[in-house]
Amino acid sequence: MASGKIANVLIVGGGLAGMTLATALVRGGIHVDLIELQPRWNVLGVGISVQGPTLRALKTIGLLDQCIDAGFGYTQVVDCDQEGKVFGIVDLPRLLGPDYPSCIGMMRPALHNVLCGAMTAEGVMPRFGLTVDALHDNGDAVDVTFSDGTRGRYDLVVGADGAYSKVRTLIFGASPKPEYTGQAVWRAMVPRPSNVAARNAYYGPHHKAGFNPVSRDEMYVYLVQNVTGDPWLAPEEWPVVMRELLSDFGGYIGEIRETITDPARIVYRPVERLLLPSPWHRGRTVLIGDAVHTAPPQLASGAAIAIEDAIVLAEMLHLDRPCGEILDGFVARRYERCQLVVENSYRLGEWEKNPEMPGADPVGLQSRSFMALAKPI
Repeated sequence: MASGKIANVLIVGGGLAGMTLATALVRGGIHVDLIELQPRWNVLGVGISVQGPTLRALKTIGLLDQCIDAGFGYTQVVDCDQEGKVFGIVDLPRLLGPDYPSCIGMMRPALHNVLCGAMTAEGVMPRFGLTVDALHDNGDAVDVTFSDGTRGRYDLVVGADGAYSKVRTLIFGASPKPEYTGQAVWRAMVPRPSNVAARNAYYGPHHKAGFNPVSRDEMYVYLVQNVTGDPWLAPEEWPVVMRELLSDFGGYIGEIRETITDPARIVYRPVERLLLPSPWHRGRTVLIGDAVHTAPPQLASGAAIAIEDAIVLAEMLHLDRPCGEILDGFVARRYERCQLVVENSYRLGEWEKNPEMPGADPVGLQSRSFMALAKPI
């Protein structure tokens, strides 16, 4: 493959990974076009856990303090029985020193606004309602046909277009698709009791639940439901069903359960997993984020590895090396780390479905996973 510094990049997908990559590339002098399939920003209005590795990655592009200011910091995950009695505490590594929390909970729209603001400040203006219809790699560039019939030529195309990536299909054809895990995840925004200061997990007789503070006034309650068959539910059913599923739990969950009444404040979705085998690239097109590694939520690290992908790829694209060498090096740096998140999250989910499974050790596996993710990227 031809050498020469990458100067012109198309990013397909305006999620967390795509926006982070756009900012990092432009700050290094690389021109970026970014397209987004949705006709406008459509960001889920619930919370997200932004772990230490994510904060470390965002620090490299100067966004750490903005995220800290927009969220609620903590340093532990507290594991409890169904009544809220503590049986284990996972201390999250402080990767940024004693003046910063190990992790923050924040509203997903707040994180989106930080990333979008940084990207647009660098002059990247997304083109909405647009995807790619065809990619033709001639070795020196990729000729792109967009879904509106227009065309472009780029040194590199990056597919950051999610678990059901169009770019993945274009370059790999009938590649693996996300696999349903037998669980669904619920998140509902509720008031935060003043003494809730960490992420909590409650292990019930049928399901796992918990909560995560995102601000001085709010937190989100989550529930990981074990469900077989068709997991689809109409939104108007969500509040009643979620309250029923939480009826096993006491503690703070029991106290705030009846405040879950508004479908607009709930997000419900089946849990899927995907780990695309290496390589994650073909010619001058590469995949990042959920397009290659869709992680279940048990380690709350899906956003972390997507944002890390963007930071590492940007760092490597600023090197004056052949494109193929850069992309091989990118996958080599990222594969085992992303594999750990996907596979350990899935294993935790399997233990939630069957707590009596031999070798089940959720506290130990969480601790080992977070220590591994604390290592440099």
